[in-house]
Amino acid sequence: MFNSCNVLIISSDPLQCGKTEEITGRMGLQSISCASLTDARARIEEQSFHFVLCSDDLPDCNLRTAVSVLTASTGGAPVIVLSHLADWDACMRALSAGAFDYVACPPDPVETERILRLALAQNPPPRRASRTAA
Repeated sequence: MFNSCNVLIISSDPLQCGKTEEITGRMGLQSISCASLTDARARIEEQSFHFVLCSDDLPDCNLRTAVSVLTASTGGAPVIVLSHLADWDACMRALSAGAFDYVACPPDPVETERILRLALAQNPPPRRASRTAA
């Protein structure tokens, strides 16, 4: 469905990465996972991403720094925060840091897919050139 969309998942929690990869995979998205902002920056230099899912507890930076760096280094791709804190204050902190949206973990597949579709609508993949006979 979205085979040309690359998604970066950043979390030091393997379970969180696995559940998020399952959701993105069911949507036909191609995901790459890493465990820190340092690793993420290296991946971003290698390829472009349509959006980023980022845990709020990375080992090498705080949430505000992560969102700022990721937004700047991806050219403004939406950053969705994955949080272990399912409360309104955590959501507001993520949004005030510049996040596109917030997903409480473990991620609910239906809600996460809804948010991912909104992010794709904001940053759609490039259309392939159609081949027509002249």
